[in-house]
Amino acid sequence: MTAVFRRIERILTRLIAALTSALLAIAACLGLLQVVSRFLLKVPFEWTEVLIRICLNWMVFIGIAIVFRSGSMITVDMARRLMPGRYRRIHETAILVVTLGFLVLLGWWGWVYASRSATQTIIGLDFLSVYWAYISIPIGSVLAIVAAVAHYFDPPPGVDDAEIENTV
Repeated sequence: MTAVFRRIERILTRLIAALTSALLAIAACLGLLQVVSRFLLKVPFEWTEVLIRICLNWMVFIGIAIVFRSGSMITVDMARRLMPGRYRRIHETAILVVTLGFLVLLGWWGWVYASRSATQTIIGLDFLSVYWAYISIPIGSVLAIVAAVAHYFDPPPGVDDAEIENTV
């Protein structure tokens, strides 16, 4: 893996972590605002619930890249531990190929879905197109592809040890 790709991926991962943290904080504040407006002011804001869903949607789809980068996705750990060391890289390659295939399909269909719904508006936020909520799917897929490839070529240190320690 080239040094340039590593540097870009590291910056991208930090940016994604900051953005997902900010989106979670925004969703929490909007939830508090919804509770205050509904139960204290007796004037519920209809747009807060919609914005919470959009924030959580973006948080999940772009945040999945961090999970892929750290290698924290559910994998076939037992099979990997039981196989001889020379077959582990083949196993990891097969998992990467299946993962990339899934992410490409998810990104493609997410793009199609977002494009088809571009003319719809969001109830409660009539000025905002549904496109901006659904475009998180292909963007998150592209970020997850970058993170999965980065994890394959440059796994974080101690991944194998953590897998063994977390088994029952």
